Amino acid sequence: MRTLILAFDPGREDFDASLVREEYVGSGWACILPVLIAGLYFHAPSFPLWMLIAILGATAFLAKKNMQMRAVDWSVLLIAALEFGILFSSQYGANSIRTLTLITLSVQTFLVVRLTIRRPIQIACLGAILGLSGASLGLSGMHQLIAKAEQLNDAGFSNLHTFRSRLIAPPAPWIVGEWFTVVLLALPFACAVPVYFWRREKIWSVITVLSSLVVTATLVLSMSRAVFWSTVVFYSSVCVLPVVSRVVSLRAGSTLLARVLGSLVLIFLCASAVYPGLLKTYAGQHASQTRSTQGRVEIWNRSLELVRAHPLMGVGSANSALMLLSNADEEETTGFASRTFSLPVQIVVEKGIIGLVLYAVFLGLVAREFVQTMRHSPPIRGPHERGSEPNHHVTKHLRTQCMAEIKDGLAYKAMVCCFAAGLIAVLFRELTYSSLIEHNLTLTLVAVLAAMICRPQVT
Repeated sequence: MRTLILAFDPGREDFDASLVREEYVGSGWACILPVLIAGLYFHAPSFPLWMLIAILGATAFLAKKNMQMRAVDWSVLLIAALEFGILFSSQYGANSIRTLTLITLSVQTFLVVRLTIRRPIQIACLGAILGLSGASLGLSGMHQLIAKAEQLNDAGFSNLHTFRSRLIAPPAPWIVGEWFTVVLLALPFACAVPVYFWRREKIWSVITVLSSLVVTATLVLSMSRAVFWSTVVFYSSVCVLPVVSRVVSLRAGSTLLARVLGSLVLIFLCASAVYPGLLKTYAGQHASQTRSTQGRVEIWNRSLELVRAHPLMGVGSANSALMLLSNADEEETTGFASRTFSLPVQIVVEKGIIGLVLYAVFLGLVAREFVQTMRHSPPIRGPHERGSEPNHHVTKHLRTQCMAEIKDGLAYKAMVCCFAAGLIAVLFRELTYSSLIEHNLTLTLVAVLAAMICRPQVT
């Protein structure tokens, strides 16, 4: 990794003071940004579309002025442009306006995070707030589950799997599946904070791991196969990616994987002891799960018929439910007939082959950004920066600072591995569910994850 060594400078104290001020300002902005995201979430339905378009144009202009636009940034703007095209070719354009609003908000969030959140301390602050929010959401769900499980036990029902859809009532307007997706999206942010302190202060890493344990316990008690196995995929990826990226050694990665999976098994065994039937739930041996799988396969087959009828631009955003209901059989329930239950299927149905290709290109470019991030340390900004040539007048203070920068670089890369693992896990979940582009909060959190994976750059 490239190490930046600063030469001795008489104005060193002023330079250090400016760096400290920059750290405080950056950390403050990282704490304010989640509040702004929450404000957008609650007030987005009341925003006029023209206002969002104007804000998006201003954000894109600001991003172009302050950072070098890369291919991943242009692909995001192309996705937003595609939504405008779909709006005019949609079978029912009124339904597509809401999706256009959601896409616009997510693109704005992506550009803002790419533009302003760069340094490890900023990422740790943002991750702490989002992780704690996910933990509080998980605690509320666990409280409901415990209360309702006691009521069912008093009535003589010990196996809760049959009643899993009634155990947690998510906040309006969420449904249970979207609620679990939001909690799953909070997991990488909750894990990024202990990873940051693991490379700096190990005592703090033990304390900050509590929020990730709460989120994990909630996901284990979800009684959803996709959610549970997505959690397993996340923890497996978050241990494998640092090894592949050479952030940690193979031995350290193997030890970490054994500890993490061991902790996950321990949480699962404790939950199974309190609530029997979890093993059968995640093994897929229940009759309702068999019917669920059969229903999904049938919907995917009927969705392909819509793709054949509208191959290029699809039926229009948010129109898949209406189109599927229009040709549903009488014996099919509304819940199954009105959802695609797969993100790739929903994209190709609503946005056609062109939309599927654009989203695939975006994910490919994000993967490319991840590889580039692992090859380069985060850029260190400052007016007194020089090259990496060693200087004979380098003091002990400067050498200590360089070691701190190396630790920051390793912590940064480890956090990026958490975000990449989170994106992998939620996409794995969305193979058999489709909530990312149906709910503005899930789409916004995915945009934040993708922006965190992209390597920062000097402005």
